[in-house]
Amino acid sequence: MFTKEDVVKLAFKIYKENQNVEKSVWKLAELCVTINNNIKDGYDIKPLETDNLILLIREDVNGQLIPPSEDEIRNVAEIIHHENPSRSQIDWYIAEKQLLLEEIKKLIGNKS
Repeated sequence: MFTKEDVVKLAFKIYKENQNVEKSVWKLAELCVTINNNIKDGYDIKPLETDNLILLIREDVNGQLIPPSEDEIRNVAEIIHHENPSRSQIDWYIAEKQLLLEEIKKLIGNKS
C-alpha cells in the first residue's frame, strides 16, 4: 500500500505540471468513477478506510478495469466543481486516487 509521503510527492509533481482547473477536475472525476466502478458498493464506501482492498474488488472484475462512461465522469466532475475545492486539494486527491487505482490494478491483475 502507499504512504502519505507517496501522495505528497505525487501531488507536488501534479502541481508542477500546472494543468488548468477544468482538466484537473475532469481527471479527478475520471479517477473517482473508475475506482468506484471496480469496487463493491463503490459509491457507498470510502476505499481508503480499509487496509484489505482485495475484499472490495467486485466479483465481475476479472483481469481488467471496468471503465467509466463519459456521462459518469461528467456528473462527478460537476459535483467536484460545485464543491469549489482549492487547486492544492484537487492535486492531492488526484495523487491519492492515482495511487489507489494503481493498487486496484495490481489486485485485479493478480485475481485473473
